[in-house]
Amino acid sequence: MTPAGWLLPWLLLWVLAPDAAAEPDVDVSFDGSRLEFRLDATMRAPRSQVETVLQDYSRFDRVLPLVVESRSLGEVADGVERIATRMRGCVLFLCREIDHVFDVRAIPGHWSSGITVPELSRIRRGHMAWRIEAQDRDGVRSRLQLYGYFEPDFSVPRLLGPPLVRLWVGSELEKSVGRIEEAALALGEQGATAVEVR
Repeated sequence: MTPAGWLLPWLLLWVLAPDAAAEPDVDVSFDGSRLEFRLDATMRAPRSQVETVLQDYSRFDRVLPLVVESRSLGEVADGVERIATRMRGCVLFLCREIDHVFDVRAIPGHWSSGITVPELSRIRRGHMAWRIEAQDRDGVRSRLQLYGYFEPDFSVPRLLGPPLVRLWVGSELEKSVGRIEEAALALGEQGATAVEVR
């Protein structure tokens, strides 16, 4: 078989295959006292449905890798909602659960933010911001950008802890993209079913 004949089936498969979302771009740094993270990902779900998932504060475990439970404490200022979370992290055999409370200002179509409330948290300071944009004219794809940092009020052993935390948080951030996308697509399916029932 000639090189051209060998390449042709692969080119056809590439052209005709459904357009897959790109791998998420994830960056995590941790020096034992400050965790910084950045996520840039394209999802095969409309922006409005992704926003709905991110604003379901009772299910923040789908979004943030360390969160195991979350709930809203209500509005504390105009457009600002206070969220209480329990975070759990393990490095080898050492596990910690910490409370983290932060105030969220969600602005659809723009940068939204969450700022740690230190007096109610085991986090000295923290901030995160995210934005969701439509990625195409049809509105079937969206781009999520998320970045932030946390400074817990305890330290992690420097010899082994930080590299493992970086690997674990990076892996969990990548998984969160799939969880958000799946939840957003499920919302679309629920909406379609409701229309059909009517």
